[in-house]
Amino acid sequence: MIADRQQTATDLLEEKNLLPQMLLEDYLSVALGVRKCSLITIPAEFPDGKDIARRIDLACISDYHKLALERDVKKKAKLIQKFKNTLREAYQVTVERSPSFRCHANWTNRLALRVFEVEVRPTVRELFFHMGEDTKTRLQELYAIRASFRDKFLRDLREQPPRSAFAYPEEYSSDYVLGMGELLGYPRCCIEAYLRGRTMGNVLAEERASKQIQVLRAQGLEPELYAFFAKDFIPCTATCGNAAATGRKFLGAFEQFDIRLCQPYMQSLKTNLANVEFYVQRIESHKEKMKAQAQELGIKTLR
Repeated sequence: MIADRQQTATDLLEEKNLLPQMLLEDYLSVALGVRKCSLITIPAEFPDGKDIARRIDLACISDYHKLALERDVKKKAKLIQKFKNTLREAYQVTVERSPSFRCHANWTNRLALRVFEVEVRPTVRELFFHMGEDTKTRLQELYAIRASFRDKFLRDLREQPPRSAFAYPEEYSSDYVLGMGELLGYPRCCIEAYLRGRTMGNVLAEERASKQIQVLRAQGLEPELYAFFAKDFIPCTATCGNAAATGRKFLGAFEQFDIRLCQPYMQSLKTNLANVEFYVQRIESHKEKMKAQAQELGIKTLR
């Protein structure tokens, strides 16, 4: 239980090292029991994530070039393992000493949140915030499903799949997607729409939702703002009633905790909607920035 709500809300609103949106949607929503679990990916979602990533790149660049130049298969295999270890060490040093990570640790402790951590790549972690053993057990079950499905999916490939399938093959597993979506507090209709898009046509949910919003606006209609209640969530339609109800549940919990949290959460809703609406433009801009950064470092890709 959070003892001093007023002071907690004040400190949250004045926090400089984590965004209010993240603290509301991912930290406080779980602490207040609005949903069982939330997810962030670090260091990318930290405000200083780009700086952290760049420092990791610079720390590992010499090992990368040695790996890229090696032609002997056996030597290359050893260099790959060495490179992965170097990346992990750079992650530990760089991320865990960053202001954002220290702030994150402070807020998880202050809100009595538990953290289930998964290494996605040597320099990328998924952090799931939750409150109890039941949720932790369910996360462990889902990650066992994820690992098993990934192995089978990649082993049984018969044709070239979409690039996203190599990175996230578990998104084609109904057991994983439905289970994880439920834990994250997403409406069932929206989870099923996401899964259908993946398994029946490889349609990105963001692209689908972006087009829905464009169609609505062309008809002189507005998307349902409350349906975009969390940054990584995509509703089945831009006017989904179930998703909107969840958004209003979030707002109600924040209002009850401290009315001052309503305004920043409303801004978060607008940000989430805009990110989906202009998804294609954002992705193209991101690709150009990543390409320029890679060229500057003299690599094709590093992390």
